[in-house]
Order: sequence, then structure tokens, then C-alpha cells
Amino acid sequence: MKPTSTYQRHIVELSNKLPSITEKQKQWAFDHCFETGGYQYGDNVWCLYCGETYRTDNTTEFINAVVGGEAICPHCGRKLKLENSRKKMYSESWYYTIITTFKGFQVCRHFIVEKSMRRDRAELRKPYYTINEAVQNWIDENGKETIIARPCKAMFRIYDAWDFSKPMEIRRRHQTYSYRPDKYDIEAKYIYPRRSVLPKIKRNGYLGRFHGISASELFKILLTDREAEILAKNGQFDLLRHKHKRGYKELPFAHAIRIANRNKYVIKDASMWLDYMELLEYFNLDTHNAHYVCPRNLKAVHDSLLAKKDRIEAKLELERKMAEARKWEAQYQETKGKFFGICFGNEDIVITVIQSVAEMAEEGQAMHHCVFKMEYYKKPNSLILSAKDRNGKRIETIEIDLKTFKVVQSRGVCNKNTAKHEEILKLVRDNIKLIKQAA
Repeated sequence: MKPTSTYQRHIVELSNKLPSITEKQKQWAFDHCFETGGYQYGDNVWCLYCGETYRTDNTTEFINAVVGGEAICPHCGRKLKLENSRKKMYSESWYYTIITTFKGFQVCRHFIVEKSMRRDRAELRKPYYTINEAVQNWIDENGKETIIARPCKAMFRIYDAWDFSKPMEIRRRHQTYSYRPDKYDIEAKYIYPRRSVLPKIKRNGYLGRFHGISASELFKILLTDREAEILAKNGQFDLLRHKHKRGYKELPFAHAIRIANRNKYVIKDASMWLDYMELLEYFNLDTHNAHYVCPRNLKAVHDSLLAKKDRIEAKLELERKMAEARKWEAQYQETKGKFFGICFGNEDIVITVIQSVAEMAEEGQAMHHCVFKMEYYKKPNSLILSAKDRNGKRIETIEIDLKTFKVVQSRGVCNKNTAKHEEILKLVRDNIKLIKQAA
């Protein structure tokens, strides 16, 4: 789009005066943006660095090299990571970023560097490189960003198909779907090592690394966000990354972060640490105390408090369900009362009908299964019995279908069968007539 203000016209004018990428910068991209590899096919290897092919002698030394994944190209002397492939064409492209300053602006220049070659055509066997500029992020000292970029071709599910036949112009960010990242927020894998950065950005905590944030976004937040500046200066880079990724205007537990900074405590897992702070609040522990805020082993104390919370929540949930289940006590007594008193067994096992909802809750809690949680007391055709030994220790819980008078299931602790499982099933089958008579 055309510039609509004096400010934008000034940036377009500066963009046109930017020096072209140098031969040294291009060569660095060609040398570093592509992994050195080779395609091994039959007795031959195609070097993807110099483009030459060579025939192997199938010696043990070479075979071991292929098995180990590496070989030395006799033409260029490069160590190659080998891949078994009969491909005749090779093409690879990457984003490549140059970070510079120009006339008081911080500029991030993003290029597409591409390498291609063909094995079956001698004139195209040598690597062919192209490098084209796609996006420029212009950031002033106040953190205001202006984007100059190529237009994109309309391609299904490809958001950054840059059209290098068209000129670079002023662009605006547009809200995108979750599967389409912001095409102007480029976090390049390869960044030219010689960088020029505004003094204000260095003053605000930039030390040369980006910590999972794109260069343009990091520069903007360091120039506009006081909390981000403090985090960077105190080495809290994971908190800074978490703040940016989650879009926090201000991180929660700011007082605890200040305590961590005063104690030189670097938070290496921001997400876990913030969860830990919430657990401290849950247990009414002092989040203003460095003893709690700066644990030596964050994972250990986090997991310990989480397990404790889970036990409390499970107990509260059981109490809630017990309170709800009491409403069904009268109905349970009415529908299953005729079976109460049924008792049978042998010299080792005693099997009885569970006679209340409260007793069913005790059975489920003791046996660690779902007979209570899944509300078997509400099921009109299910009769629940408990098998115990002569000392009253629970062995298995049995469900009988009152339509078919067959055992649906019989389960021990944690739903596992016990050594007496078959004996219990036989006792139930032998005495099922007692239940039929009561029904």
C-alpha cells in the first residue's frame, strides 16, 4: 500500500537508501544456512555441498561410514551426513536475517535464501543459490514499528509465498488464524553474526540472544515495556518469553518476581514457577517469603504441593458426592431392601449385599474402584455385593444383573482380579437362587 503519512513516506525513502546485501553477507548465508549432506544411491554418493558425485569401492571403511551416517567427499573434503536416496533434484530454502541500524532506526531485514541443484544434468549439478529480501521491520526508539514487505501470492495454507517480482511496500499486520502465524513476525533460524543494535535497546537489557522471541518483537518490547526491560536486565529470560507468548501486559505475582530478582534467583521454567506460586496461594503459604519464592528444587516442591492439592480435591469431591448420594439413600433402601440380609460363603469367604449408599462409598474408597463414583446405587438392575474374608477384610466387589441374575463383574483392589476370584464367582453362582427368591 502507499504511505499515508509523512512518517511512512520518510521510512519508505530510507528503505530505498538501504545498502544492498554485501557479497560477504551472501556468502555467509550460502555457507551456513544449509546442512552439509549427501545422497547415497547404490555405490554412489552425490555431495550436496559441491554437487559432485563419486563412486565408492564398497570397502568396509565406506560401509561403516554409511552405517555411521557420515563420509568424506573426495572433491571438496567436506564431511557429509549421508541419506539413502535416489532423488535427482535437491532444493532447500530458509529465512536469513540481518540486523542493522539506519538513520536512528533499528532494522531487521529478512531474506529467503535458496539452494538448488540437479544430479542428472551436468550444467545444473553445481549448487545454484538465490537470495531475495522479503520483509523489513523498521523500529524507532519509541518502539513504533513500520513494516515494508513484498506481497504474497495466494496459495492454499501457505501464508508466506512471497512474490519477488513485485516491489516492497508498506504493509499492515492482519489478525490471522491460529494455524497461520503472523507472516511479518519472522524468527529466523539463521542470523548474520555481525549485528548493529540501537544503544537504547542495549541499555534496556539486550545481550545478543533472543530466547525464543523474534528479533523484531524482542526489540519492541524492550523499548516499550518497563517490566520486560527489568526482566531482561535481571536475566529472567524465560519469564520474558512467557510474558510475550501469553500476551501478558503484566505478569502475575510481580511482588514474588521482585523477590526473586533481589535474591539473584533465575527462574528457568516460568510456567512451572507461576503454577507453583498459585499452589502457594492455595495453601496460604507466604509468597512474600524468599524461602518459598526461591526453591532450590522447583520441580520437587511443585510436584509435592500438587500431589497434596490433588488429595485434598479428591477428598472434597468424595464429600460432595456423599452429600449428594444421601438423597438417594431412601430410594436405595426401597429398591434393594428386599435383598438385605442375604449372606453366603464358606470357611474362608463371606459374601453379603451392600446395605446402604454410605457403605457403597466405603467400599469404593477402600477398593480404589468406581462402584460409588459411577453411582451404581442409582442403577435399578444392579445389585452390589461385597466379598470379605473371615477377618472382615474386603476381597472383591461383585455386581449382579437383576434381569439375568448373572455376575456382570467381580473386581478386587484397583479393578484387579484376586487369587480368590474364581472361588468367589463359584460361590455366587451356587447361591444365586437366594437372590432370585428375594427378587
